[in-house]
Amino acid sequence: VDKMGVDRIGIADTVGIATPSQVQSLVSRIRSEVDCDIEFHAHNDTGCAVANCFTALESGVTHIDTCVLGIGERNGIASLGAFVGRMYTVNPDAVKSKYNLKMIGEIENFVAEKVGVAIPFNNCITGSSAFSHKAGVHIKAVLQNPECYEVLNPADFGVGRNVIVASRLTGWNAIQARATQLGLQLDVDQVKKITSLIKNMAD
Repeated sequence: VDKMGVDRIGIADTVGIATPSQVQSLVSRIRSEVDCDIEFHAHNDTGCAVANCFTALESGVTHIDTCVLGIGERNGIASLGAFVGRMYTVNPDAVKSKYNLKMIGEIENFVAEKVGVAIPFNNCITGSSAFSHKAGVHIKAVLQNPECYEVLNPADFGVGRNVIVASRLTGWNAIQARATQLGLQLDVDQVKKITSLIKNMAD
């Protein structure tokens, strides 16, 4: 292939059937035979597009096909935002130095509006629940060390953390944090009493 002057080989999982182990095996075999660039295109019919793309990258491909919000034929292909998020977890400094992460939300909102779709609530990075915390034990941990429940730093992506206090799952640490944000001076007994009232009234 290299002697023929081929500069790039494309691999496509057109129906989204591949598993990460199959991708690793195939890409590694091809990489051992060629020196040219390798491109990988993964559909998301079985929810493995991002995992397969990342496995392909680790196994030697040089180009990954993505699309904003993963929009494409049927269930689409690997989502740009999700794939960047996956790379971020491995080497955040390298990803931050190469990409303007705060543009992901702007681009996704623009595309969603133009094509008339809503950004899913559980969308990586930009979904409304991406950095939302409701359960008391989660909130306590996040307030002390966000990395306990956030593998991505929301500030790096230009989005905020959402601590939900109006929930039956809320804890007094969440109420205390919200009271402090509002400039309210409450003692522990007051906070716990308010927490109990909110839990009884919520949901």
